[in-house]
Amino acid sequence: MKYRSSFLPLAAALVFLLGCSSTPRTGASLDRDFSEGVSSDVQTLVSIKLDQVKASELYRRHQQLLALPQFNDLAARAGLDPRRDISSLCVIWDGKHLMLLAKGAFTNAPLEAKLIANGAQRVSYKNFTLLTRGADSVAFPKPGFAVASSTGAVQSELDLLLSKSGAIPDEIKARLADVPSDSQIWEVSRGGLPGTGFALRSDLDSALSNFANFVTGTSFGIRFDAGTHLLARVICKSPEGAQRVNDAMRGLIGLARLSTKDNELDLLRLWDSVSITKERQFVKVQADLSADLSDKLIDKVVAVRGHAGAAVTPQQTPQ
Repeated sequence: MKYRSSFLPLAAALVFLLGCSSTPRTGASLDRDFSEGVSSDVQTLVSIKLDQVKASELYRRHQQLLALPQFNDLAARAGLDPRRDISSLCVIWDGKHLMLLAKGAFTNAPLEAKLIANGAQRVSYKNFTLLTRGADSVAFPKPGFAVASSTGAVQSELDLLLSKSGAIPDEIKARLADVPSDSQIWEVSRGGLPGTGFALRSDLDSALSNFANFVTGTSFGIRFDAGTHLLARVICKSPEGAQRVNDAMRGLIGLARLSTKDNELDLLRLWDSVSITKERQFVKVQADLSADLSDKLIDKVVAVRGHAGAAVTPQQTPQ
């Protein structure tokens, strides 16, 4: 039960790629069940409203792409199919532990039985039961609600939920005020640029290092309809820092455009749709991807993943 932190570099990458060209209503909120589990030392908070994503036209057009062996295997082994059973997710990062909270239409007892059948051990903690395997644990504090992380982090999370003492800190609330209220996926952070504490691909790490020291926090919100929309803000230490971030991001977009072949018109349209503006100590990234451009971008990502998978021989596959 290992939980990868890949959402952080992905969040940073999305800041460069997508956005919303109109001026949306701002002020996102977190489900109360989730907010009660947010500790005061939270650095990054991510919300994914899967039920709303699955209701979008874009998802309906591409849901066949989620017929993945990993999901099918999870459904068979754990009795949980994220495509069907989970309605919303929350990811909490405090600088040390990655916490995953999930709500949905799943029944706890059968999931516990499946986990035990696959090697998890039942451990009592106060009024709760943890399903533990190795250093990680899952707990079901109430029906249709799951908590997963390292065992110590899950215990701390259960303490928060039991005491109802969790709450979103004011600094994070201020970030949420800038997120479009209709975002189906959103992220807010403080304490620097998310992802800089993780081992990243060398090219991404090099790109982020050009301006990571000038960043104090981020926010973005994504909305899917027939196309894709996102509004992102990078909060900097000073107007001078914001100028450095603005210049670096514009340079990355310019380099990406120059690296795009003349016959890749869809990619050229993507880069041309990105708008980067500086406002005092903030850098805002906006764009708007139409339905056809969203489709073609998804097709290209799938093709790239396919080529990457074909390049891995059985001998190279991690065991």
